[in-house]
Amino acid sequence: MALIITVVCIIAGIGIYMQMKKTKRPAKAETAPAPPLRPETTPEAEYRAIMDRLLALNILLRKDPALADEMVAEIEAVIDDLMAVTPSMMARYPAETLTYEIKKIGQQHLYRTVKEYLDLSEESRGHQYDMFKKTIQSLHQVSERSREIVEKNETAEFKTMANFLAGKFA
Repeated sequence: MALIITVVCIIAGIGIYMQMKKTKRPAKAETAPAPPLRPETTPEAEYRAIMDRLLALNILLRKDPALADEMVAEIEAVIDDLMAVTPSMMARYPAETLTYEIKKIGQQHLYRTVKEYLDLSEESRGHQYDMFKKTIQSLHQVSERSREIVEKNETAEFKTMANFLAGKFA
């Protein structure tokens, strides 16, 4: 079920990305505008960067047949939660610290954790598996809890959860 949802989300993301890319192409007669002084930081660009990173992670998972199916399922669950919670948090609570931390997990923490594990040799993976599993489960709990906070509009929990995340993944 998670695989179907992931595939549908990936296809939808690719379609949205291609549509956005199509509409942003300058006409051939126009000259390209000067590059901005600072990188693009619009919410749409941030969200697109997060989704691109999660897509890259999903592809990375598919390329490694040695990764245990249970870990693939756990990582996909985190990806699904992040895909669900990130846009609503960015829209409803853009200035909250919890939103910042969730975006950071989607852009950096999850990908880096999985990539570092996949880069290990088979022997090293065996030694690191329990720690890797605990880290992924922790990220899954965080993403699930964040989704619940947003769905139930528990704004009092934002600061507590944000402080927890800042200390845990800093």
